[in-house]
Amino acid sequence: MKNNLSDNWYEDFFQGLNCELWEKAVSVEWTKQEVDFLISELNMKSGQNLLDIPCGFGRHSIELAKRGFYVTGIDISQTFINVLNEKIKSENFNIKAIHADILLIQLNQKFSGAICLGNSFGYFNFNKMKVFVEKVSSYLETGSRFIINSGMLAESILPNFSKNESFTVENIKMNITNTYCADDSYMISNILYTKEGKTEEHSFKHYVFTLGEVKRLLQLFGFKTIATYSTLSKTEYTLGDQQIYIVAEKG
Repeated sequence: MKNNLSDNWYEDFFQGLNCELWEKAVSVEWTKQEVDFLISELNMKSGQNLLDIPCGFGRHSIELAKRGFYVTGIDISQTFINVLNEKIKSENFNIKAIHADILLIQLNQKFSGAICLGNSFGYFNFNKMKVFVEKVSSYLETGSRFIINSGMLAESILPNFSKNESFTVENIKMNITNTYCADDSYMISNILYTKEGKTEEHSFKHYVFTLGEVKRLLQLFGFKTIATYSTLSKTEYTLGDQQIYIVAEKG
């Protein structure tokens, strides 16, 4: 079990059973519901350019492309990008999939909206988070919206903190041991996957920010937070809610 983990853990985390489980974990119906919500909040029109950062294996990118948007998806996982590119080729989706570190890439394009979903917001320490938000802001047109989804804000994690968790997704079992570092406000999760007698161990590190910290970070780079929801039906986010959807607009 790892109680200390380097800040670049994400560079090689997304491979093997990690990728297989996350692709199976979310239903097609849930993705459609999320995209319905995104479209209602992004204030975009079909045919406009949208940034999905990071995009994972593209579940949101694909559904948004089906709805008529031109999507650019960026992810550091070669496995995820390969899966997405296969789907793009087979279905001829209007998606540009880019394998890159989102902190290092420079895009020469403006977008009418951006999304960061699935707990990705918080993979980095505060200084790197500033780089990330600044980059997203620089890619967006004035008046564009940036939607963030996370279950890892302090107001969600700390009231419900669990040291041990277990999940089963189809034929993959996932046992998780969580450790919280109060000094630097991050959580390390050690994961043991089991599938058909085969096991894999992975660990990830997630910096835990308060909602106030996130709002101030967004404000530093020209974003005004206009809504915080705990559900896709737009219930207002409160202490202890498991998920948040933050809607921010670039001024």
